[in-house]
Order: sequence, then structure tokens, then C-alpha cells
Amino acid sequence: MVPSGSREVLSSGPDNPSANFGENILGAAAEGERVRLPDLSTLFQTRAARLRELAPGHDLEGFLRLIAALVTAQHGALSKLPPGSLPGAAEIAKARLVKRAPLDPAIWSRDESWRVALSCILETIDGEVLPESARAARDALLAAKPAELEALADRFLGGDVAGPEAAQAVFVAAALQVVWTRMAALLDAADLAGETESGDCPACGSPAVSGLISPGGTKFGHRHLHCSLCATSWRYVRVRCVHCGSTDKISFRNLAGSSYLRAECCEVCQGYSKVFYLEKARAIEPLADDLASLGLDVLVGEEGFARVPNPFVLGIMQHPPED
Repeated sequence: MVPSGSREVLSSGPDNPSANFGENILGAAAEGERVRLPDLSTLFQTRAARLRELAPGHDLEGFLRLIAALVTAQHGALSKLPPGSLPGAAEIAKARLVKRAPLDPAIWSRDESWRVALSCILETIDGEVLPESARAARDALLAAKPAELEALADRFLGGDVAGPEAAQAVFVAAALQVVWTRMAALLDAADLAGETESGDCPACGSPAVSGLISPGGTKFGHRHLHCSLCATSWRYVRVRCVHCGSTDKISFRNLAGSSYLRAECCEVCQGYSKVFYLEKARAIEPLADDLASLGLDVLVGEEGFARVPNPFVLGIMQHPPED
């Protein structure tokens, strides 16, 4: 389920673009980095600014402003974090041996710093933009015991969030993003695989929230996937399913009037991913623009395709009513 209003942004009969769709805007350029670690000084500020830019006049304006406030609180939480821990050379080598990312939550135990981030977010987020369900979730989390918070974090990271706790899980996801982003930013990119076969983040093993095509290497440009948890980006082969790795039966969907965005759909596993095409006049932020294009998710979902959803879309945190 996506916030109400998404269906209204659907076009009537989206086209299936040709194989050369969007390629004419991409020129030859020097080869880009295989792995790009997040920039802590700008990441959350840039994301919040993009959400505020996208909000005016959007069918999901209230929802986008809500997430902008949440991301702003994330930025503030960064400076309040206590010293944390990082995998050392031995842990990184062990992770590589078992073909896992060094910050994969399944093998790297989080410390209590994420609960510090959660407290900061809950206490500093602008309450004026929170709908009733979000305020109730915030109050419940402020009253929760540490063991209850840890259990909810486990369920979120394991993809096992129940409907009644989805609003709480959005705040938990935001806190986990803060600490995993800090950890990823402190890694050495040389320790991470440059191009993964599975499409999962080489830093933490989480799924991508979307991909960006930017000039580099050839006239067709490079695709970089962007992690939904730690904000690391990594180069990934184009026209290849990020879920199963297939290059067969890949097709594309887009909405009328959105030439910078299309969904790459795999008819082998029925998975899909979003691809944004960077143009000189556009400033795309992967997570923010993903949230602003939920109509495309509705479109491809109705055709039977699926993906791991954006962590801020869990079906419960609806936008406040418009005046």
C-alpha cells in the first residue's frame, strides 16, 4: 500500500520505451567510481531539501513534507551520536570469505548508538507535520523499553514488520539509516566489491532504493544503485535485473511526462527497480525522488511486478489532510 493520492499521478496507458530511451542525453565522460561512500556532511540535508523542493503542488505534498521533517531530524541526530564501532580488517576479510557485506546486519551486530539516534529523531522532529498515526507511533516509541526497540529493529531489518507497527518502524528505519550511514562513510571503498552480482549493497547488503544513470565510461553512461539503508552507491550493469541478475526479458515502463524515470521490469522473477536519468537541468536524490514517484510503483504493481519498498513507505504513515 502507498499513501493515498498515488493513483492520481498515473498516466493513461504508459508507453514501453524503446531500448535507446534516454540515451541521447548521456555523453562520453571519464569513468566514475565503482563505489561511492556517503558524505555525512551533506547527505541528509540534500535529501531534505530535495523533498521540500518536490512537495509544492504534488499529490503527496503532505507526505513529502512529513518525510522532509524526518530527514531533517536525521541530520540533527548525526551530531548527537556517541562513538560507535566498525568492523576491522579481520571482520572485513571474514565477510568477504563468506561473500557477505561487512556491515550486513546479519553478521555485524549493531550497538546502542542507533537508539540514541532514535531518541534524537523522536524528540526533535517537527510535530506540526505529523499526522495522528505518526504522533501515536512517536509516543509509543518514547515509552518503549530498550528490548522492545531492539526487537522492532530486528523485525525491520528482517523484513518482518506487521501492519499495526508499521508507523513505528518508519522512525526505527530512520534511526538505523543514521547509524549505518555513519558506519558506511567511515569504511574504505577499496575494501568493497566494485560491482556486485546480486544487486545488493556492497557495504551493508541491503537492497537498492533506486538507480541513477549518469555520464561515464561510454556514451550510454553508468548505472549506480543507491542503498536504502546506508546510502552507499555502487556501479551495476545496465539492463540487468537487480533482484535475480537476469538479462533476459527485461522491459521498461514509464509515466507520461516523466522522461527522466522508468521502471526496469524483469519478467523472469517479476521484480522491478527504478532508474533515474540524470540531465543537466535535474537534481535527482535517489530516496527523495523515489518517494515522489510512487505512482510508477502502483502502475508496475498492477502488472504483477514487485520490489522491496522504500523504507519510508510501510502503509501506515499517511500524509495529513490538506486544508
